[in-house]
Amino acid sequence: MRRALTTAALVTALTLLACGGGSSDDQAEPAAAPPADRTSAPAPSASTWSTAQRAYLDALAEIDPGLVANEERAIRRAETTCGDIEAEGLSETALTKRVVERLSGGNATIDTAQAKKALALMREHIC
Repeated sequence: MRRALTTAALVTALTLLACGGGSSDDQAEPAAAPPADRTSAPAPSASTWSTAQRAYLDALAEIDPGLVANEERAIRRAETTCGDIEAEGLSETALTKRVVERLSGGNATIDTAQAKKALALMREHIC
């Protein structure tokens, strides 16, 4: 009787493995995604911008609408540029070159003249 039960258990185990009932690393179910972090702040919307930020975004769009396709990114880039301005030591030419590099790509590409306009807007509205 004992031999019959052992054989039955072995046959059942082998059947489960053959049918995919066993667990192997190759066939493991993917782990469920962790729940969303509910403590992170939502991305700012148009209604959350200050008057100065809104004025900056509107004026920047006049240079090239692609520059404000992602408004949060546009504000973040302006704030980073303000850090460059406040750090001092950079010539106007170097700042302009950084603005060209920082704002070009993605939805817009700007030249030196446009970068100078954007830099003036950053100083006026963001810095």
